[in-house]
Amino acid sequence: MEYLFDYTGQELDARKLLIDEKIASIEDVAIMSGEDVEEKIRERYEVVAKADEEILLVKKEDMEQFDKLVKVLTR
Repeated sequence: MEYLFDYTGQELDARKLLIDEKIASIEDVAIMSGEDVEEKIRERYEVVAKADEEILLVKKEDMEQFDKLVKVLTR
């Protein structure tokens, strides 16, 4: 599996998300490696899309609703 974060800002946003969503404490996030942050994100979120500098995440428990709402067009 490819490492989720291509840019430092993405990892920083992921760390903030872990704190904001009370998935991990500030103290825990402060000592986590990038791989640890990615693991915590993947535990709770499905990576739906990754394009350019953005990563689209959906909470795993909301995936069924997401699938009903979203239509994907492919070439």
